[in-house]
Amino acid sequence: MQADASYRKTFLISMLVVFLTQAYMAIFMLYPSVLRSQGFSLGISGWLMSTFNLCSTLGRPLGARATERIGIRKTLIWTSGLVAVFTVPLAFTENPLLLLALRGISGAFWGISVVAISSYQGLSIPADRRGSAFAWASIAYVFPQVTLFPLADWFASSGMLLAFFALGAAVEAAIVPAGLPLPPVRREGGSGEPRPWGAWRELPSLPGFWAVLASMFLFAFVNSSTLQYLPTFLTMKGYAASVFVVPNAFMAVALRLTAFRVMDKIDRKTAIGPVISALGIVLVFLPLASSRGWFILGGLVYGVAMGMAFPIILALMPDIFPDHLRPKGISLCFFAIDLGFILSPFVMGYGGQVLGLGKILSFMGVFGVLGGMALLAAWRKNRQ
Repeated sequence: MQADASYRKTFLISMLVVFLTQAYMAIFMLYPSVLRSQGFSLGISGWLMSTFNLCSTLGRPLGARATERIGIRKTLIWTSGLVAVFTVPLAFTENPLLLLALRGISGAFWGISVVAISSYQGLSIPADRRGSAFAWASIAYVFPQVTLFPLADWFASSGMLLAFFALGAAVEAAIVPAGLPLPPVRREGGSGEPRPWGAWRELPSLPGFWAVLASMFLFAFVNSSTLQYLPTFLTMKGYAASVFVVPNAFMAVALRLTAFRVMDKIDRKTAIGPVISALGIVLVFLPLASSRGWFILGGLVYGVAMGMAFPIILALMPDIFPDHLRPKGISLCFFAIDLGFILSPFVMGYGGQVLGLGKILSFMGVFGVLGGMALLAAWRKNRQ
């Protein structure tokens, strides 16, 4: 009973850390809109968004090494504090080169911090609770879109850019005191002693290794296009970004609260492809919406698919990688996710300039539908 209470407390603290970490990303989903208000082109916006994600990707292997060498909690606290430090100057300069440098540095530290907290949850959550636990944990990923995103949207749309950047720095700084109570996690080998960490070369031989990386990339590529550039599309049409983002987040949270135990029972490996295809179908038709009501409805339907997709994505990582390979495996999974975030702003930014933002959003939706079907085939082949 005491052990169960201790687990719940630790899990709740880790959820708070995830909430704050993802709040930073949710706030900066509006950064393209902020840059547009500052007079930057979609192309420059794409570079600034991609730089953050590129450096976040480069930080992933360092994240695995740091968590193994200096510990998860220390890695988390130091890197989160440094993200806050390098976010503050964004409010005081419009020099493109300086903005690129600041976004790159903050992206690297943010990427390491995500590996730290994800490794912590992957090691501390028991296997038999993994599906439902990550359904709950994924609420912390999306809850900032319901709570802090509307506030950041108001700051950005009202021209209160200093408050916008201060909010981003504050959520990262708050991780420092929030992460201090996290207890260490224990890894056990067959004799009950901690097993040595595994080597990178062991990863490709694991069943499902390539399929899980492809799943991570496709999910990120499609979803990041939606969450980073649909707000800009909505503002161009005269709507607040919240008309899609808030219904999407609300429905995703509601589904995870009411159906979280389903995640323990479904076949997560064969479910991820169809769920991504469902995201793509919504994205194909959403740019054709002609009224606020249709965008709200689109957000609700997209939220249903997101309510399933992200818990599956989170649970697939520890499903595939054993304890001694988990930090390295999780860092590679986030590398694949980051690659989707890196490439999508270039496709959306430059594709939007050539074809128009609405058409390129629909194109991304078609890619998601076809890619999800290919993933289903890949996972089925992997199980044979």
